[in-house]
Amino acid sequence: MSGGQFSVINNLSSVDAQRNLYFSNIGLNKTLGRMASGYRIVQAGDDAAGLAIANGLKADVAALQQATRNANDGIALIQIADGALSKITDLLVRSVTLAEQSASETVGDDERATINTEYQQILNEIDRVVSVANFKGEQLFNTGAAVTKQIYVGDTQFQSFITVSIGGANGGGTTSLGLNNTNVSTATSAQDLLETLQSAIASVSKWRGALGAQQNRLTNSVAIIQVQSQNLMAAESSIRDANMAEEVVNMTKFQILLQSGMASLAQANASAQLVLQLLR
Repeated sequence: MSGGQFSVINNLSSVDAQRNLYFSNIGLNKTLGRMASGYRIVQAGDDAAGLAIANGLKADVAALQQATRNANDGIALIQIADGALSKITDLLVRSVTLAEQSASETVGDDERATINTEYQQILNEIDRVVSVANFKGEQLFNTGAAVTKQIYVGDTQFQSFITVSIGGANGGGTTSLGLNNTNVSTATSAQDLLETLQSAIASVSKWRGALGAQQNRLTNSVAIIQVQSQNLMAAESSIRDANMAEEVVNMTKFQILLQSGMASLAQANASAQLVLQLLR
């Protein structure tokens, strides 16, 4: 009916009710989709600009989470190297004991020979420890210079590296420590060796100190990256995630609109029957 006229050709009241029902049904479906997925943006049409921003933030979060794993791998690498240097320190301390013992004239030649045999085994063990220390099959010490690794801790926006350096010149073996071709077979050689051993222990301690500083840096970087990742996740959540309390209210609203719309449509369709009263 329109303009106070009765019509059976165009039931505009029914058309209007159907149009409102269509939009109420779309609104209810969107609300149910958001409640089921937990996202405010289910389709690109829900918020195209917001979706682009949220996806960029999500990519940054993924990159930072991998950066955390990269930093933890760097920490593991340092710990393996530090474990090897710790063992070398123990061996050097034992060498000091042997040199001190051999330097005394209360020790006979046969006893010095035995002491020197143990000392030579210690030197071989130091070189063995250096040669087998590895991270996933890659040696951590070499015969050239310090081993360096770049740990990538950046995201999709900025590149960022933390460089890890392991060992010193000549890789930390007996050659780099000045112990190559040394012995404690005589009191004199044992006395001279004590100063060299002290220097070697100082060198290893220096390398371990550098490793500890680098490990602390990586540990701090992990903490910083985790805070940054958390903040980006919060920013993404504020854009992408649905407000469940609001969606429950919307669901109730659209359910009522659908019910009232269906009742209105039924009334609009029934109004056309009033024309039959004119034919009686």
